[in-house]
Amino acid sequence: MSDHRQAPATVRNDDQTADLASNLYEHVRQLNDATTGPPSLTLPGTAYTILGNLSAATYGLDQLLDQINRFFLRELQADRLAHDQAEDLADVLSRHGQALAEARQHARALCVALGDAQSAINAVHSRAPHGREAPPTIDGKTRVDDVGVAAAANDFPRPITDPTLLVPPPTGERNRFIHLRPMNTPEA
Repeated sequence: MSDHRQAPATVRNDDQTADLASNLYEHVRQLNDATTGPPSLTLPGTAYTILGNLSAATYGLDQLLDQINRFFLRELQADRLAHDQAEDLADVLSRHGQALAEARQHARALCVALGDAQSAINAVHSRAPHGREAPPTIDGKTRVDDVGVAAAANDFPRPITDPTLLVPPPTGERNRFIHLRPMNTPEA
């Protein structure tokens, strides 16, 4: 069993913090390259995992954007800010705060939409290419719907519902915008 608690935060300087944002961009660029097709994206389970992790990442953007806004408000109150063109800082930061508030709304909506997209493909699996016959079922008869079941079992050594494919955040850190639904159960 894995320990999924976060390691204690390390002290960072501004350069290291900026590097984290640069690394985020680089990881997204690499994901774009990797998901253009084989060999990096060949299984529905991989897409399922990517969507879940993207949803979790966008969940964190809400907090990040709020913290950036609070930083500027603290710095303004402490009179540690100036503007290169001598614009009124209160007006500039008001526009900044409005833009971040809008971005936070979009981040929350994106988080929910990605979670919904992930949920929608929960039961999707790979099938064998046409022309390959599936092994007989328990009663000895092969059904049209059974084609590819054996191939899918090879593609998914763990079922797509296996909780280790995407580790949820600790209970205290779950977002109120993420609605977890029981997997493979009909909606009430």
